[in-house]
Amino acid sequence: MPLSNTQEIVAKDTHRYRVVVAGRRWGKTTLAIREMCKVAKEPNKDVYYISPTYRMSRTIIFKRLKQKLMDLRWVKKINETNLEFTLKNGSTIALKGADNPDSLRGISLSAAVFDEFAFMDPDTWSTVIRPALSDQQGSALFITTPIGKGNWAFDLFNMEREHPETWKSFRYTTLEGGFVSAEEIESARSEMSEQQFKQEFEADFVTASNQVAWAFTQDNVRRLENPDLSILHIGCDFNVSPVTAAIYVQQGQDMYQIDEVHMMNSNTQEMADEIKRRYPKSKLIAYPDPAGRQRKTSAGGNTDFKILEMAGFICKAPFKHDLVRDRINAYNARLCTAKGVRHLFIDPRCKYTLESLEKFCFKEGTQIPDKDNGFDHLFDAASYCIQYLFPIQKPTTPVPVRTWSHKVAGSDNSQTKFR
Repeated sequence: MPLSNTQEIVAKDTHRYRVVVAGRRWGKTTLAIREMCKVAKEPNKDVYYISPTYRMSRTIIFKRLKQKLMDLRWVKKINETNLEFTLKNGSTIALKGADNPDSLRGISLSAAVFDEFAFMDPDTWSTVIRPALSDQQGSALFITTPIGKGNWAFDLFNMEREHPETWKSFRYTTLEGGFVSAEEIESARSEMSEQQFKQEFEADFVTASNQVAWAFTQDNVRRLENPDLSILHIGCDFNVSPVTAAIYVQQGQDMYQIDEVHMMNSNTQEMADEIKRRYPKSKLIAYPDPAGRQRKTSAGGNTDFKILEMAGFICKAPFKHDLVRDRINAYNARLCTAKGVRHLFIDPRCKYTLESLEKFCFKEGTQIPDKDNGFDHLFDAASYCIQYLFPIQKPTTPVPVRTWSHKVAGSDNSQTKFR
């Protein structure tokens, strides 16, 4: 079964878990068949193909897989009712639907292929299939078209940030698949909305138009090798669950967030202790929420600022909150300037910060940040630091000096000025 260039790249990759986000008609089913055959050609392997529903599995792949296996002369037995193939070498390939999760339990698997996994319940993977792969250290291939950043497919796509040794992600457009002509794709562009086209043909997760960190892209995700830890800049947001901090290294005009603190059911003292544990030799400069001058989230009667200062932090913050929109604008300006230059980068291991940047949005139809979904905390912590160090410079209009002239006794030329 010939593969396209992009399919070949995925097929040759050796990571245990591979995630493919691709446009319509890229060739996802062809790749799925190739992957199952690759595993099942070895003796006594058990492979699952899982689509959102049992009916879809029959419709999408059964006939094509059957024809392929018959052409290879591998088949010993076919169960048309259960959509199961038993091969001469003792391996089996079974087609399943995520709409009946109980049918997926009770077997040890060598490999699993998830087709259009964005449309499945994430528990299908985490509580059913992942345990089934454990004893054989089986592999998994996830394939889908995207349906937005709020879906678990987006989170799975980003797993390689935290676990690059076992996870690998790929994103390809329909055109890169090589099975649909450029003319047909352009025709579709003229018939669909921009968001629909980006999602269906360009495999774009589609940045929310109301995203608070609207300038953030994957170009801002970058690890700083061998950072100088002598001075750390730390943005802090005081809560109880979670208490958060964004830890930066500064290099000239560039800021690199190298670490984060995200502690549930905690307090400012515990946050300070954790930072000092990680960086005992660093000079720590904190840029906290200005409200911490008065607020107390720890026992003992000290304010949050006082707790940090007693722990050895230098605290820098305005005496009152700047406008929220100014802080948001300052942060976005470091993510990407109007000239397209980026000065702010986040280490891929800072998963809570990245989730905050990707999912923290304004309330629909407003410029009011939506703090109800819990994605605001690390954005706030990160932006307190950036806003203090790189504030938006507001244009100022000089106030004209008003000159009121009147004669003073004994002098016809005297003037008195009032401002």
